Amino acid sequence: MVKSSVLRCCLKALPFLLILLYILAVVVPYIEHKEVSPEYRAAFEDRRFYGTGVGPERAAYIDNNKDALFCRMNLIGNAEEEIILSTFDFNGDSSGTDMVSALFCAAERGVQVRVLVDGASGFLDVKKNPVFKALAGHKNVELKIYNPIDLLQPWKLQARLHDKYLIVDRKVYLLGGRNTTDLFLGEQPSVKPNIDRELLVMRSGQDPEASLYQLVNYFESVWALPDSRLFQGRLGEEDRQREEESLRSRERAMRAAEPELFVPVDWRERTFETGRISLLTNPIQAENKEPWMWYSLNRLMSQGKQVIVYTPYIICGREMYHDLERLTSGGTEIQIITNDVASGANPWGCTDYLNQRRKIWDTGVQVYEYMGEHSCHTKAMVIDDRLSVVGSYNMDMRSTYQDTELMLVVDSPKLNRMIREEAEHDQTYSKTMGEDGEYQYGEKYVPKELSFGKKAFYLVLRVLTIPLRRFL
Repeated sequence: MVKSSVLRCCLKALPFLLILLYILAVVVPYIEHKEVSPEYRAAFEDRRFYGTGVGPERAAYIDNNKDALFCRMNLIGNAEEEIILSTFDFNGDSSGTDMVSALFCAAERGVQVRVLVDGASGFLDVKKNPVFKALAGHKNVELKIYNPIDLLQPWKLQARLHDKYLIVDRKVYLLGGRNTTDLFLGEQPSVKPNIDRELLVMRSGQDPEASLYQLVNYFESVWALPDSRLFQGRLGEEDRQREEESLRSRERAMRAAEPELFVPVDWRERTFETGRISLLTNPIQAENKEPWMWYSLNRLMSQGKQVIVYTPYIICGREMYHDLERLTSGGTEIQIITNDVASGANPWGCTDYLNQRRKIWDTGVQVYEYMGEHSCHTKAMVIDDRLSVVGSYNMDMRSTYQDTELMLVVDSPKLNRMIREEAEHDQTYSKTMGEDGEYQYGEKYVPKELSFGKKAFYLVLRVLTIPLRRFL
């Protein structure tokens, strides 16, 4: 009788035990934070980030969503040989479908198209949408999904492809923090956009060390990974024909309504000289990563006296807090512009900041909590008056240890000045903690009161995020 009671209790507990084991399989591989290897440290010290004259690449700073969509459509619409697109999030919304139609029609012209999408978006957006199936089914298109969601491999669920870039004809590319969705591209009246920035870079010389070739080599490495799986996009013949004609019609309509989108652009006239542009990356395997990006940015910041950082949110681990404190105690002045909790678009990042802001302030950095019209998604940095860094890296543990990330380091006083002026403008819309422990408010800062429901929501999240914060 006792044995049967014990057996029944064990059977009842079995589902909970299996769920616990599954959760452990998801999180345990990422609990221990890796250190950067001596080999990477040595290789980084050998790199040069400042130029000695005019470099082989020119750049333009793309600071609004309308221009961002224009650049993409124009580059794709005038491509002659090859298009490479890598993106974290690819939605089938208005701008996303515009992009699909432009890519499809480029393939119709004989351009070879390769698209790489993260597994989360692949699962939620790509695999279910017939327009992506039509695109992937074209003979001149290959679409791969990085680390597809596989519930039978829970230890790989945390690793994501966070890169966002477009390369055309191996002559020009876009790279930054914009996903391929309405939140970041174009102007849709029904969508409240995010603020983001990126760089357009064009090759003007043949230097084999140019960032364009660094980026192409990086793409080829990720593309060749076993974790990057080809998506076939099978459709029935009738469905395929209907979707293909819909994409052709959409592109024709855009050409008729906005012909300027497709008029060839002299990008040399729209770009400025740079001294040197260098690419920083994280490891690419879908696993717990050495923090190459965080190490690289720390080394660059340590060589400057004054640094301004843009990040949508701040989620630091123990090692990151230590590094920030080491930088500020060593004489580097660091200002961080991040979203005010009432303005941020990421509730997890907002609640973690509520829990951790005292620890962040205690490192010696000065945090500006930005309250603009829109949430800021920018990931950028300026170091003194020459170096600028722009890309996909958030100042959080996910970007540091789990995701692929890309940042461009640009030696250009002009770009540095542009970003610095934006930062000075945004600081007037921010509040910051003063030396007396009281908030000081920028002249254009307008407080926004959280609703009762949102306050209650954040109150609950503040508890939930404590054990989950390194995975947010």
